[in-house]
Amino acid sequence: MNPIEDGCMMENAIKGRKMLSFIAVLSISYVLLCVLLFVFQRQMIYLPTSEVSVPDTAYTILDTGEVRIKVWTLNPGKKKALIYFGGNAENVAYNIDDFQTLFADRTVYLVNYRGYGGSSGVPHEQGFYHDALYLYDHVRTQYAAISTMGRSIGAAVSTYLASKRNVDKLILITPFDSAVNVAKKYYWFFPIDLILKERLDTAGRAADITADTLIIAAADDRIIPHSCSLDLIKAFRKTRVEAVTLENTGHNTVHLHPDYKKIITSFMR
Repeated sequence: MNPIEDGCMMENAIKGRKMLSFIAVLSISYVLLCVLLFVFQRQMIYLPTSEVSVPDTAYTILDTGEVRIKVWTLNPGKKKALIYFGGNAENVAYNIDDFQTLFADRTVYLVNYRGYGGSSGVPHEQGFYHDALYLYDHVRTQYAAISTMGRSIGAAVSTYLASKRNVDKLILITPFDSAVNVAKKYYWFFPIDLILKERLDTAGRAADITADTLIIAAADDRIIPHSCSLDLIKAFRKTRVEAVTLENTGHNTVHLHPDYKKIITSFMR
């Protein structure tokens, strides 16, 4: 072998080792990112809000035996009730003024998730479901009928409640079929099915629901892909679903659309 050939082989070997090293670093980094996503997924999904003071507004502290849940109570003493579950970064107290008039004929319960707005504990999916059932069971004998309303992540909680208890009407605002499918839209290069333990499988429970359902989506939603809302609508099989897409609105502004309250009021009659 002449010196030139020997030099070429050494150069190729060095390039090969560099390529293998690059692939190894890339693979390790990918696996590390997967691990980080798995470990910190709850911190990425749930964004707890601080407790606020609202003068002249009643609230109840529910001791579930596991956590203490703060629930704002509006329009007490009505024959019917509505339980509301908000979005992942929503302080439900900011709905008080609107909901007092929007649901004037119902007692309204605005739920601060565990870890949110004065409730104790740490946010997680199964805990949300447990607390939703606990609240419903705590108040159900007081009312002729109970409806539930959920926004974004809260839609998953409301759907779970409606699949497990007798709910009069179900309202879902900017909902999604599952957290897994939403995550796949954004993180398609990760094995989301293996990583995500907070599934929030709204569509998986839709077939068990018999309550009349209203779904309101935002045409310009940049957080929940419209296809995920459409797939959720298709999952309902045993009930009538009224689906509305409001134009020129986003995920966080859908409630500002001039027809938003009219649609809800008409549905709740």
